[in-house]
Amino acid sequence: MEGGCTMPAVNVNICPEIINWALSQTQEDKLGDKLMNNITKWLDGTKKPTFNQIEDFSKKANIPLGYFFLQTPPVEQIDLLEYRTVDSVQLANPSRNLVDTIHEMENIQDWMKTYRQDLGFDKLSIVGCMRGIHEVDVIVNRIRRDLEFDDAWYEKSKDAREAFNYIRRQLEVCGVVVMMSGIVGKNTHRALDVDEFRAFAMVDDWAPLIFINTADSNGARLFSILHEIVHIWLGRDDLFNDRQSRISGVSDIEVICNAVAGELIVPKNAFLNKWDMYDMEIFEKITELAKYFRCGETVIARKAIDCKKIEQNIYDEVANTAIKNYKQMKENKQTDGGNYYNTMGSRLDGCLIRALCESINMGRTTYTEAYRLTNTSRKTFSEVAQRLGGVEW
Repeated sequence: MEGGCTMPAVNVNICPEIINWALSQTQEDKLGDKLMNNITKWLDGTKKPTFNQIEDFSKKANIPLGYFFLQTPPVEQIDLLEYRTVDSVQLANPSRNLVDTIHEMENIQDWMKTYRQDLGFDKLSIVGCMRGIHEVDVIVNRIRRDLEFDDAWYEKSKDAREAFNYIRRQLEVCGVVVMMSGIVGKNTHRALDVDEFRAFAMVDDWAPLIFINTADSNGARLFSILHEIVHIWLGRDDLFNDRQSRISGVSDIEVICNAVAGELIVPKNAFLNKWDMYDMEIFEKITELAKYFRCGETVIARKAIDCKKIEQNIYDEVANTAIKNYKQMKENKQTDGGNYYNTMGSRLDGCLIRALCESINMGRTTYTEAYRLTNTSRKTFSEVAQRLGGVEW
């Protein structure tokens, strides 16, 4: 504009119902005092918002701008929420971070399903193969057979992180897509909350998908991936939000999934032998056994209470202490973020990357679509593809 003039602010009409809905979708402290003061005035009718203010609201709340101009709040159908492990007020009103992560994984699953169907892949026989089965030992033995590991598989790993990676590689062979991240997409300002969810499983005959929240500890991730494996084998979706690893107050299918996951990590017979061998104070014994089985202390405590070796109060103390210690460790940890390509490689699934590369080479998928699905750039995609075995022509 000539003379340094600026465009006047453009007021917009936004339905109060939409503003209230948008407020319910985010935490007020993320909006800031100035925006909250404006919102209060918009709702009491003493002020009208400008387009720029609504745009600011949209960005801070991570809500698509177009939603603000609807007459009624959008109805977002998120079927996965029906399969949450524990009913909670928080998941009755899920965060935008969780909603957007689910949608992102749905896009990946849809792409992978279409790719495998178009190329004539058979349905994966593991999906739902244990549907209707309630015997823990039967399910445990089937999963061990399908993933090709024995009772003492944990001895091949030095810690929970290595054990997790071993299980993930076995799933890759079976065709299960495993994605993991602690943020939404590539936005480091949108951290996923482990108190809201730890993992989820999306069942599909061609492209079953497991997502792991990396805001959790290594031991918790190991339990989560095995918990979700059971859901895939049972053929039932899951949104795993049980931070306390509850013994009661969960559905029958969750009792089965927890029992199977616990037995896969810590076989009962091996546990009982080691428990009797360790002559030490109870909490020290749990710590030592967690190191031996390469898992979290809560898993050991759960096995101990199931085997009637400890009482409920001991289990509760171990579970709560584990959460407290991990939160404290994260607060104290100083990190430079690690190697960027290693981090990106760990977030993405090897099956997915190799399929994308093959589809690109066949002319069925564009690089732009591959970058969108994987939240990468040209340089990053090529580097990650090379690390995960993808071949670009």
